[in-house]
Amino acid sequence: MYDYAIRPTPTVPTTRDGIRTISLGEPLHWIGLGVRDFRAAPGPSLLYGALFAATCWAVMVLSESNPWFVIAYLTGLLLLGSLFATGLYVAARQLDSGGPVSIPAALRTLASRRSNLALFAVFLMLIMVAWVRLSALLFAINFDLFSPTIPGYLEILGGQGDPSVLVYFVGIGFLLAATVFVTSAVAIPMIVDRDVNPFTAIATSARAVKRNWTAMLFWAAIIVALTAFGISTFFIGFVVLFPVLGYATWRSYRALVE
Repeated sequence: MYDYAIRPTPTVPTTRDGIRTISLGEPLHWIGLGVRDFRAAPGPSLLYGALFAATCWAVMVLSESNPWFVIAYLTGLLLLGSLFATGLYVAARQLDSGGPVSIPAALRTLASRRSNLALFAVFLMLIMVAWVRLSALLFAINFDLFSPTIPGYLEILGGQGDPSVLVYFVGIGFLLAATVFVTSAVAIPMIVDRDVNPFTAIATSARAVKRNWTAMLFWAAIIVALTAFGISTFFIGFVVLFPVLGYATWRSYRALVE
């Protein structure tokens, strides 16, 4: 059995609500720790990354008959990425305990948290569905078509058509993405670690982002930049980037939550 006791970080001050205050540059340290964790367990890490990249490719292939879904899925990567990384959080937890990374043990841990994880997954899926439907509606308003197309989306993003549609398109996407980030920044790692209910996890995540909004804004920018790079490599980059980001997200949780 592994020792999964929570070890606080003594170098970071704590507060009564259990949220630590961090420096602006702390997210870079999380990336460094993520790389260290990747090196400590390269085999399982590459497996998780390859599975995620393969999932991306599978959706690309399956969406050939509905190419507009590709855009929805790529934006969904930002919305659901933290949920896909649950196995990596357990792996980082195992590394913290000093034991080896065990995928069977990770599956058992996730099974024991399935209720709270499932509820949080429903929350994220509802947001993603809202984004897909709203983006399709904005497309219909701009082009008088109810079946979005890739060229049509590119025209919207390129500023063609009604400018107000572009403003709403980007604004709604940003609002939903910000909502997901604020509510899930440390929520899923916390559920994996402590099996708390989604409401407690969301409240804790929101407090952590509010307390450290400048550092968390920097962290969000890093996630977006690395995700964009992974997409630009036709998802091959996610074989390494996905596990590193997953481990770094776990480190952000351990740094922020007492």
